[in-house]
Amino acid sequence: MTALTKEQLLTPVPVELEEVEIPQMGGSVWVKGMTVSERTRFENNLRGKNEQAGKIKAQQVRERLLVQCVVTEDGTRMFSLDDVEKLGQQRSDVLEPLIDVVQRLCGMSNTDVERTAKNSEATQESNSS
Repeated sequence: MTALTKEQLLTPVPVELEEVEIPQMGGSVWVKGMTVSERTRFENNLRGKNEQAGKIKAQQVRERLLVQCVVTEDGTRMFSLDDVEKLGQQRSDVLEPLIDVVQRLCGMSNTDVERTAKNSEATQESNSS
């Protein structure tokens, strides 16, 4: 395997965009991965300004992932944070395949998602002490 140069590592690789079928709804949506900066902002935004807000955000980490990564075909976000509650009311068998693809495209395992949620809650608890 060839060693990469600094310049090669600093040249952005395009973020993947993938169409995901939702058979229960008779159609498909597009999902995209995140850059490192987007993932950092996503994780930092899970920390609320107070303990209760942080816990709510941490509990909604999967819905917030969908807000971040479900896009139109041209890459524009389909949802906003105002849609988090409604996404949480959708059947899990409808959204789980999307969450799985988002996690794969973002390089996030289930453990990463759980750890992010727990870290957000722990940060809130230590900030409130």
